Amino acid sequence: MSNESSALASAATEADRVVKRQKICSTKFADAVDGLLAAVNDSRNRLQDDSTENALNDLKQHVTQLGVSSELHDQTKQLHGAIAKLGKALEKAFVPDICKATRPVEFDQDTLNQVVAEHLFHEGRFAVGEKFIQEAGMANGESLKKPFEAMHQVLKEIRAHNLEPALHWVEEHRQELQRQPQAKGFEFKLYRLSFLNTLQQQGHKAALQYARQHFARFKDSNMPEIQRLMGSLCYTRRQSSSPYAEFNSPAQWDDVDHEFTRQCCGLLGQAYESPLLVCVAAGSVALPTLLKLASKVVGPQQHEFKTAPQLTVPLELGKEFIFHSTFACPVSREQSTAENPPKMLPCGHVLASQSILKIARGSVRTFKCPYCPAEATPQTCREIHFPDLAPLA
Repeated sequence: MSNESSALASAATEADRVVKRQKICSTKFADAVDGLLAAVNDSRNRLQDDSTENALNDLKQHVTQLGVSSELHDQTKQLHGAIAKLGKALEKAFVPDICKATRPVEFDQDTLNQVVAEHLFHEGRFAVGEKFIQEAGMANGESLKKPFEAMHQVLKEIRAHNLEPALHWVEEHRQELQRQPQAKGFEFKLYRLSFLNTLQQQGHKAALQYARQHFARFKDSNMPEIQRLMGSLCYTRRQSSSPYAEFNSPAQWDDVDHEFTRQCCGLLGQAYESPLLVCVAAGSVALPTLLKLASKVVGPQQHEFKTAPQLTVPLELGKEFIFHSTFACPVSREQSTAENPPKMLPCGHVLASQSILKIARGSVRTFKCPYCPAEATPQTCREIHFPDLAPLA
């Protein structure tokens, strides 16, 4: 377990202790108050048959025996002690000042506003998004909202188990979807789920009629699945214990929900995951390492840390943050950039351009490949490009 995870676990443990201590303290306080009220009521009843002075003396003696003051003091002290420990654990788990790990970056305010607005609309937070574009003075706010508004209207119907709006959307955008390889099979997935929903709600006769009406054009591409769907008609009364039990899984609706969002965002030219959300998530993963690095940088190195085009150490963010191919030079261990692209030697080995120049000690001298006996010159090395790699800038 990493230090950060250990600190968070410790803070969570201290938080649980505070909650338990607060419950105990609350119970003790309630018992103490109940005891005091009982003593006061008893003294008030005795005032009818006894003198005031005797009743008050007995009440004072009874309160002293109860030890209410010391009990409440001890409970409060223990509660405050637990809260203090929680505060220290939180200080260790969370760094209050993250400015040390930041660097001055010039943002285009209009672009940043658009990213925030698109995130809010992407997540369906339309009221907040409308307020944001109003306060930011964005002129194109309505055009940003409209496509996401249509998407969430369809999603609302899908979550209500109504697939008609989604099927209408697919028919409306069929030609655009056919040009996207990732959309293959999505339309049949909708009709498949609609068939199963019809079977469950209206019975096998209505489902069979639905299949005859809609499945014919999918016979070339989805015949095995259509055959399984037809087979499920034989088990309509005991489908949960049949070979087709997975057709009853509620997870199918979640899959269609996510898939529709993915396809709709694809046609809108938007990422399935909110770019702002991905950036914040990646930043939260990298922040502990950046803070450690910043704390070790002193003197003139601080300026270099703030202005360097790339970090001096690699940051492992996880596979979920890898969106395209990357190349790290096996000699320098540095990732390629637009200024330092990967180049292939005649022998087939690939190095970064700057590593080739360092090994050759110039741009015209012959050098030996560090991984085989073959010789080359910088001029005979060819720059290579990865098919799914965006511009290396």
